[in-house]
Amino acid sequence: MLVRLLLRWLLLAVAIGLVAALLPGMEINGGFGSLLWIALLFAVVNVTIGTLLRILTLPLLLITLGLLTIVINAGMLWLTDRWSDSLTVDNFWWDLLAAVLITVVSAILHFLFREPLSPKERAA
Repeated sequence: MLVRLLLRWLLLAVAIGLVAALLPGMEINGGFGSLLWIALLFAVVNVTIGTLLRILTLPLLLITLGLLTIVINAGMLWLTDRWSDSLTVDNFWWDLLAAVLITVVSAILHFLFREPLSPKERAA
C-alpha cells in the first residue's frame, strides 16, 4: 500500500513536471525535490480543500455534468502556486489549462503504470 502511494506521488510529480515543461505560463523553480514538494502540496490541497469544494458544489457539478471539476482543479493548482515558492503560474487561464493537462497526463501515466490484475481478479 505504501509503495502504491509513493508511486502515485511520483507519477503526479512527473505529470506536473511534463506539463510545466510544455506550458510557457507554468514554471518549476528548483530541481526534482521541488517537484516532489509541489506534487505533495497539490495532492494534500486537492484531497482536503478540493474534496470539500466538490461536496459543497455537488448540485452545480451535476448541472454542469462535472465540468465544474476542471475549475475546482484549477483553483487547487492556484492555491498550490500561492502556497509554494517553487511553482509559478502566470494567471488563472494557465492554471485552467495546466489543471486539464495534469489530469490527462496523470491519467495516462497511471494507466501505463497500473498494477497487473491478479489471477483471481482476471477470472471474475
